[in-house]
Amino acid sequence: MLTMRLEDVLADLRGEAAVLRANGHGSQADSIERACTRVAESMASYLDWLTEDEAHSRSAKSVEWLRTRFAGWLDLGLARYSDTRPARRQYRRVIIPVRANLDAARAEARRQADTAA
Repeated sequence: MLTMRLEDVLADLRGEAAVLRANGHGSQADSIERACTRVAESMASYLDWLTEDEAHSRSAKSVEWLRTRFAGWLDLGLARYSDTRPARRQYRRVIIPVRANLDAARAEARRQADTAA
């Protein structure tokens, strides 16, 4: 069984909504479009693609770290090559770890210590 990508499912549904609207079924088209928008918003981190540089900056992981995982993520649909020439590696935002914000953690620890005192 071939699994469709979420982007393709949403595009197909939006196409169906356009056909419904063109045939006088505006309220049904509106319902489908609202559902597509809600799904897309809830899956924003999955639908968003980061360049390799963006992934590196976001995670503080080395480019080598990203590249060693690229093939596995590519097989899972979590990474891809861009359509540009030369092709560049891209990663779904959802799989890229977020760098710890140590300054914010320290400030929160100080705030809690001050509150407890």
